[in-house]
Amino acid sequence: MGAWGRKVFQNDTALDLVDEVLDGTFDLDEFRKDFRREEDEGYLDASQGAALLALGALVRIARNEDHADLDVLLEHAEAEEVDLTDFIDQFSDEDIQTLRELIGVVIREPSSSELYELWEESGELEQWLEYSRQCLP
Repeated sequence: MGAWGRKVFQNDTALDLVDEVLDGTFDLDEFRKDFRREEDEGYLDASQGAALLALGALVRIARNEDHADLDVLLEHAEAEEVDLTDFIDQFSDEDIQTLRELIGVVIREPSSSELYELWEESGELEQWLEYSRQCLP
């Protein structure tokens, strides 16, 4: 998959989102607006899918749930720990459920997710799916 790796923070879209979260500029309301504007009849393009997976991983990490990319996040932040309180405080239970549903779309099938389709074509779909399921909050 070229510049992409199976891990959730191994692409530019995810790292841009991480940077917003780390520098305190991430705004869930703005993310919703941008996402709705780009959404196309239930089909999620690769960048939307990557952003949703990254968001799910960040929510899990912020809630102190296990996630394999915590070390990648800390390395990217060049820190031993990160405070994600302001980030997670933006999410209601309904937001978490919606995020869970959208990540489900990303990892469900190629007709609804370009990212799924690309990983299927790469021959590494099962490995990617196993890893991506860990992003469900």
